[in-house]
Amino acid sequence: MNDTRRRPSPPADILLVFRRLRSEDQAVRLARAAGWLLMLAGVVVVLLGFLMNHPQTMIEGTLVTLLALVAGWVRSRLAAVFLGALLALGLAGGFAAGVESGTTAFLLITLVVALRLLEATFRFRRSGDGSPST
Repeated sequence: MNDTRRRPSPPADILLVFRRLRSEDQAVRLARAAGWLLMLAGVVVVLLGFLMNHPQTMIEGTLVTLLALVAGWVRSRLAAVFLGALLALGLAGGFAAGVESGTTAFLLITLVVALRLLEATFRFRRSGDGSPST
């Protein structure tokens, strides 16, 4: 018999955003799912910047997409910290500029997902000798 474990499907991994992490496997799955969500958000921002002919928005969306890719798939702590800081600054700037409530909600949701990604990159990392370091 085949003793391979069944892995949950990637859409089911998105639900880990709402759950507490209990293992390294869940942290890896959450990091990848959150990375995908944030990459999608970055692509949407790039497309909106292109449609509005606004280069700064396209640059910021590209940066979010690349940081989400590195933080989600490589589980880079540095990329996750930069991504969280970038989204927090964007939200603070949005509040200061008085942007519409839909944009504020989008920024708030992406910040929450980025914070979960940040948690996943810092929890349950393996040390150099192969033992888990929590």
